[in-house]
Amino acid sequence: MNFMKKQAAYFISCILDFLFPQSCLVCAKYLNDEIYICRKCLNNLEIHKNESKNYMSVFSYNDTIKTLIHELKYNGRPELGYIFGKEMGKRLKEYFESGKTVLIPVPLHIKRLKKRGYNQSELICSGLSEVTGLEVRKDILVRKLNNMSQTRLNAAGRSENVKGIFDYSGAQLDKDTLIILVDDLITTGATSKEASQTLKKYGFINFFAVSVATSSNQSIMQ
Repeated sequence: MNFMKKQAAYFISCILDFLFPQSCLVCAKYLNDEIYICRKCLNNLEIHKNESKNYMSVFSYNDTIKTLIHELKYNGRPELGYIFGKEMGKRLKEYFESGKTVLIPVPLHIKRLKKRGYNQSELICSGLSEVTGLEVRKDILVRKLNNMSQTRLNAAGRSENVKGIFDYSGAQLDKDTLIILVDDLITTGATSKEASQTLKKYGFINFFAVSVATSSNQSIMQ
């Protein structure tokens, strides 16, 4: 019975792909084997000029990135997270050594996770890990408070909004491990700073933040 359902779902999917072929979210050209964005548009994404020693963002925050991140987070396109992660990994691989280094996705609160269905930062980590070989640890950082969205807040409001939202799970991890906090977007760095400050209270000492893009040149995690 399950086999028949899978076959029927596959058949319907084929019909929909034939009648409504997917097009690139950036240039609107029909896609072949790509998902949501064509290879040409991926290769044309503008690289961000990083000026901070505390974080690294791969792509400049422009209309294209803004659209893709919005699609990833709010329009149910989780595959974009994995695609972003792989593209980031290709550009960041030389900067990271596997050794004592782990990728930690910025966690969502359980209520927001249930509503969205996935954590975009975890998907980004998955793509990053595939290319860099770095281990992903989703069990270290916990989001204990369901704070409001940061989107419409200024720098001071963002900092206040994330106070006390994280906690350490207690899972085993050497305290001198380099922790790379991974998120989709860094604006003021308030979220990453709060995450690192939380883990510092438990003895962790080495932090770095990585994001798909940033809309700020401010240094974070001082």
